[in-house]
Amino acid sequence: MKIKFFLLIFLLYFTFAQCTEEELTVSTDDYVRIGAVCNDGTTTTATGSGACSHHGGVDHLVCE
Repeated sequence: MKIKFFLLIFLLYFTFAQCTEEELTVSTDDYVRIGAVCNDGTTTTATGSGACSHHGGVDHLVCE
């Protein structure tokens, strides 16, 4: 049971951290999270914990 919980937390962490590697290596100050794309294809301007909560979770974040 504990393993499933930690696996879920691990997967959620990487779900919310989807800015591309190239964006992160340039400078994190240059890019801002401006929204998210949900697993069902809808988009939102929310970037916090709960973004896409009724749409199957976050597929990836949108950075500017």
